[in-house]
Amino acid sequence: MKRILILISIIALIFTTGCWDMVEINQRLFPYSIGIDLNPGEGDPYIITISYPNIYSIGKNATQEDRVYVISTIATSLFQGANQLSTRLQYPFYLKHLRVVIFGEELSKNGHMVREILDGINRDYVINKKVRLLSAEGMARDVLMGALKAKRQQVIEGTLFSMLRNDKWTSRYTAQTLTDFIRDTDMGGVALMPRVAQHGEDLKIFGGCIFKNYQFIGHLGGPENRAVALIRGEVKEDLVDAPFNGAALSYAIIGAKVKRELTNKENSLGLKINIEVEGTLKEYIYEQYSVNRDDALVRKMEEAIAGVIKKEVDRTIKLLQKEFKADALGIGEYLYKFHPKLWKEVSQDWDEVFSDMDIEVAVKVHIRRRGLVE
Repeated sequence: MKRILILISIIALIFTTGCWDMVEINQRLFPYSIGIDLNPGEGDPYIITISYPNIYSIGKNATQEDRVYVISTIATSLFQGANQLSTRLQYPFYLKHLRVVIFGEELSKNGHMVREILDGINRDYVINKKVRLLSAEGMARDVLMGALKAKRQQVIEGTLFSMLRNDKWTSRYTAQTLTDFIRDTDMGGVALMPRVAQHGEDLKIFGGCIFKNYQFIGHLGGPENRAVALIRGEVKEDLVDAPFNGAALSYAIIGAKVKRELTNKENSLGLKINIEVEGTLKEYIYEQYSVNRDDALVRKMEEAIAGVIKKEVDRTIKLLQKEFKADALGIGEYLYKFHPKLWKEVSQDWDEVFSDMDIEVAVKVHIRRRGLVE
């Protein structure tokens, strides 16, 4: 019996592997935000700025007060920058938990460099491909330095990432992942990226920067970004204010359905977009009698809200067609999926075809709930 046990033990030892390459968690630095700027001076082309939490400031028994550190260097690439910075610190960086990558304003205007950086991130086997992308107003380094002074510090996940997670409650900006950005660009040549800027003592994420073939060409404001989200069927909860009978009517969008219908008029390509919005009445003062008992009044309210939304959508479509010639609406993707033969015919000249398309929009609004006041 003893011989059998000894034999089993020897065999077990042969097939048992040890953690020879194990690294303790407190011997690694975990960046959650990286900023990349164009270097205006001589030397390497990029300024790499990394923001990472101080684990010794976390918890009840914290031994240090500085919650976040920010450090910069000039380098030839993001990865070279991370390696160079590691030589100035006690531990190396581990990019597995990287949450946000910020592009500086001047760098965003160089499509070749943006594509080069995104290609490197996409090929890396450590970085999560759901990392969020941001385009800075000014320098990305200044945004990360501003996050140090922000009133809203999130040590575990980072200030910017915690703000981007709020896009489920607003359509004024749309959080963009690396995977989605590359997919949109490959499909129609155009993708949106949220804009971030210093706002007083805090940070602000708003609107969408238009990237055409990976190059920044312009930006949309919050209302225009919401219009794009409506057309693409990606709208989140948001508020719409409409004037009505001399008062402000506040309406909360809780969902929307979009139907698209391809039309041909005199050998020109056209598209009808029907948007059906559902929401709740948030605020309106009507002193004569209860809104809850007047269906005719509610229908007029729905028409007023629909008019505001349609005006916003029409203005955004005109901006994208005539000024930017950039299909941020996903119409090319729609043709690729549902009219593949037509897409093959027009894909080579899609910018011109899109800018000349006759796009008609119809908006229908439903007030599903009117509040608790009778």
